[in-house]
Amino acid sequence: MKHNFLIEVGLGLLLAAFVAVLTYAHSAWMPSMETMTVLVIIVGIFASFTVFIWREREGDERERLIRYIASRAAFLSTGIVLLLGIIVETFIHHTPSPWLGLALVVMVGAKIIGHAYGRTKY
Repeated sequence: MKHNFLIEVGLGLLLAAFVAVLTYAHSAWMPSMETMTVLVIIVGIFASFTVFIWREREGDERERLIRYIASRAAFLSTGIVLLLGIIVETFIHHTPSPWLGLALVVMVGAKIIGHAYGRTKY
């Protein structure tokens, strides 16, 4: 049990490191277009694995409850970060990023669709 938790924390930290390198590469050094392409590919593949594949197998009721709690925490924390991003960019830069708004709308829309699907399916 503890071993799995350490692997999950390690994957999360590794993903954060990859995203940080990709995000701040131009501030730290002037990478070539090939380097940036490789970074984007690495982040894309690794993020796809952690989001879509890691720990998404069917399990018993306990595993479903744990997945529900994790999904709820992820939804709420992502919503808070997106809202704070919209507020900060609006007040500081006076032009919020359209990607933040789009991400918030997609997240809430997916929740609505998921609820509707769950009600009709179960």
